[in-house]
Amino acid sequence: MDTGYKIFNSTEIWKRETSLPSIPTFSQKLDNILGTDGIPLGSITELLGLPGTGKTQICLQLCAAVQVPEALGGLNAKALYIDTNTNFVLKRFTEILSATLTKCHKLLEECNMSEEEALKNVHYVGAFGLEKFCAFMYQLPKFLAEENNIRLIIIDSIAFPFKDGITAKQRTGLLFRQMAELQRLAVERQIAVVLTNEMSTRVGLSSGAVVGALGDAWAHRCNTRLLLSAPDDPAGDRLALLLKSNISPEAVAPFKITSDGIRDVN
Repeated sequence: MDTGYKIFNSTEIWKRETSLPSIPTFSQKLDNILGTDGIPLGSITELLGLPGTGKTQICLQLCAAVQVPEALGGLNAKALYIDTNTNFVLKRFTEILSATLTKCHKLLEECNMSEEEALKNVHYVGAFGLEKFCAFMYQLPKFLAEENNIRLIIIDSIAFPFKDGITAKQRTGLLFRQMAELQRLAVERQIAVVLTNEMSTRVGLSSGAVVGALGDAWAHRCNTRLLLSAPDDPAGDRLALLLKSNISPEAVAPFKITSDGIRDVN
């Protein structure tokens, strides 16, 4: 009788998980606190933070980094960017992409990918509004079956489609069903899923607290949660606090946003 599942021993699981590559953020300190030298495949990573903390900038950097050749420790793969709030700016992405390709060319002479070829490896969907977002999420398994070598899915942001026209109860049921399917696709196809999320104010008995949007139950849907913060000076260094991880303890890493993308603080 086919039970539909397979039983693994711990050694098999360890070999499978440690053999998987990761997607580098181009900040070694940020990669280190994640415990996998970057954004892990087969799981969901959430980037939390106020506007201007670098959530979209990291997403753009990952869309370029996922294309790094395997000879340089990359995946030589493609990305899917699901934009729910017009956050994707092509001009900014081409700046980051150009700097990434230049770095690859310096390290590996055989790397001859052009910027035009690299741009074709990033698929973009403008899923504005709850109806369009849900419609595309329904079609996502079919898209992944037809499009080869997608190893990164960005949803920027996950909270925005659910802001208006839906009750909290409806939002929870719909969102959790979608995330369960997304988790299944991430594991089965070994895809890194990165979601950005906004901050909201929770009113307490005496004062309010700034917390991640979508509530406490949502926090359990993601494997990894990174809280980003920015200094008063826009040109200053950012901080990434690892709030939750299956494999690493809480830690903080500084990083900076340059014209070339995400980089380490000197």
